[in-house]
Amino acid sequence: MCETHAYRSRAADTIIHKHSTAMMRRFSFGILLTLLFVSTVSGQSLLWKIEGNGLSSPSYIYGTIHAICPEDVVMPERITEVMDSCDQLALEIDLDDQRLIVEMGKISFLPGDTTLVDVFGEEDYARINTWMADSAGMALDMLGNLRPMFLVGLLVGRIIECSPTSYEQLFMAMAQRQGKEVIGLETPAEQLSAFSVISLREQADMVIHMIDNMDSTRIEFRRLAALYREKDLMGLRQLLLNSDIEYGRYQESLLRQRNRNWIPRMESQAKAMPTLFAVGAGHLPGEDGLLTLLRDKGYRVTPVQ
Repeated sequence: MCETHAYRSRAADTIIHKHSTAMMRRFSFGILLTLLFVSTVSGQSLLWKIEGNGLSSPSYIYGTIHAICPEDVVMPERITEVMDSCDQLALEIDLDDQRLIVEMGKISFLPGDTTLVDVFGEEDYARINTWMADSAGMALDMLGNLRPMFLVGLLVGRIIECSPTSYEQLFMAMAQRQGKEVIGLETPAEQLSAFSVISLREQADMVIHMIDNMDSTRIEFRRLAALYREKDLMGLRQLLLNSDIEYGRYQESLLRQRNRNWIPRMESQAKAMPTLFAVGAGHLPGEDGLLTLLRDKGYRVTPVQ
């Protein structure tokens, strides 16, 4: 390994170690794609109660947004009561697991000898490298062969113009204060596998689109945050459908299949103990959404206002 390549690898490893959980919490594809194709549902709400079908105590499910400015966070009045009644918190992945950093290090880099120059092309690489250095304080040259999707974690703060937080972080803090277990519905490797339907070139194109259209990207994120705060699920759906990037072609892998994978795991956990499930809001509604899939299994799922 040449000295320059070794230096970049060490730098990238340091960044992974420092930002790995933040990247997963602020996953920009997750911010958008987990809010895809949201349809109206009876009793519109972000917080739902799951009971019946043999459950000794109810569990709950909450639809999150993965990155939001702290001033835009609105927690339901009953969420403290709900957390008190549950014995554990289930997120998409276990962000409290100390092994997450190691797992992220295994999956964050491009395969084989592929480089970011190969993925972006020399011209776009040079342009994005300069933008990242000037605007994000981290040049591509320092990131080694990090997959393009993980670059988005470094862009989120610039896009929403604040130091973002997430509902996952807030729920984790509540669970930790109460000494409650935090678990994941899938592993980091399973999540990456789902997102791998987006080719490396498409990932790069998304990064380029966000940077080249930063003003419109910021406007779109502000609209998304406002609609989420208002629990306007149809508005969220229309916003994503009208986006310049064609997200719809990814919904089978990113939403539907993951929902189907999660249902037996959710059932198992809810039967073992009352659980608060906190996942991207786009996973909840629709014919293939978690709310309908749970009802199809015989559970009573009702909104908590």
